[in-house]
Amino acid sequence: MVNLGEIKTVGLALQGGGSHTAFSWGALDRLLGEVAAGRLRIAAISGTSGGALNGAACVYGLITGGADEAKRLLRELWDGISAQSLWPPDPIRMLLPKDSTARWNVDWTPTAIGAGIAEQIYSPYYDVFYSNPLDELIRRLIPDFGRLNRGDHGAPKLFVCATEVNRTARRIFRQPEITPDILLATSCYPTLFQAIEVDGSFYWDGGYMGNPALNPLVDCADDLLTISVNPLDRGGGPPKTPREIVNRINEISFNSSWVMEVRQILLINQLLERQWLRGGPYRPKRFHIIRDDTFMEAIGVASKQNPSRDFVYELFDRGRMAADKWLAEHLAEVGQSSSFDVDAEVALRLEGSAQAEPRPRSKQASETKLDVSTRSTSPQPHEMGESDG
Repeated sequence: MVNLGEIKTVGLALQGGGSHTAFSWGALDRLLGEVAAGRLRIAAISGTSGGALNGAACVYGLITGGADEAKRLLRELWDGISAQSLWPPDPIRMLLPKDSTARWNVDWTPTAIGAGIAEQIYSPYYDVFYSNPLDELIRRLIPDFGRLNRGDHGAPKLFVCATEVNRTARRIFRQPEITPDILLATSCYPTLFQAIEVDGSFYWDGGYMGNPALNPLVDCADDLLTISVNPLDRGGGPPKTPREIVNRINEISFNSSWVMEVRQILLINQLLERQWLRGGPYRPKRFHIIRDDTFMEAIGVASKQNPSRDFVYELFDRGRMAADKWLAEHLAEVGQSSSFDVDAEVALRLEGSAQAEPRPRSKQASETKLDVSTRSTSPQPHEMGESDG
């Protein structure tokens, strides 16, 4: 019997990033092992885009059958996504070692170049036979949204961020208002999918204004753990090729809201520390992050649109290994202190300081051959800018 005081509690923030969010699947799979063992409690999940799909599957699984069921549903989600992949196989590339990032970087393949060109001339509204390929999968995965919205059995609270197209606003959906359309809205990449209408408003991917939204988590936990799929730092000089430039623009754009929200919470921390803010619901918050910037940078941006089975399972393995590394090195810090340097990682980035240098690029999971024990196997069958729903 585990002493309740030994259980570490976190609020989980799941970034979006297309197929790259299979990395979060792997990390969640490992974290759910700690949940099952009684060493970790997830108080709430805030997700965007693919992160929201992961979060919804995780919460529903915990409600209906515990950690093992959550793991099964996450696998079913990604098997369902990869089953719909139209990305053609590349026999030559697949001859490269599985731990080679060159195997997974498709930025310069004819398919990726053709898709980039098509985005300039194609709109999902031109397709008279259009249907969202995620709709049926979501409804099959979560057959009872009423049960999801009740949030019983001590499961995490669920928050989903989407971008309101016409108002340049984000909306945070929460139980009891989560529906299939809400999950379609948060994952609506506008060049691939038609906007989702909810309550008379139209929504795109939540990553444009909250990737993910952290504010909903602060009332649920004092330790905020982000699973990051968009690198904060990159190595070498400035991007030079067209693909590298587009990739870095994408990474900066989808990280900016997260950086700003962390900074906002840090300012509250400083006011509390100096005793300039007293009373009310405010408590100091601590920050943690699971990531592999080196690997995610190396696989490029085009692979976000590649949900092929081999690739999502590689991302699963990478995410699981990154989470395993974080648990071994930093789980003990939950409830005590932040496990990464929030000043260097966040505050200095926004102050224009010369001290805001990239963190040392240590030997991360991507630079280490995957341990066979972690490899996956075949599946076993109302403020301006934010409107709260």
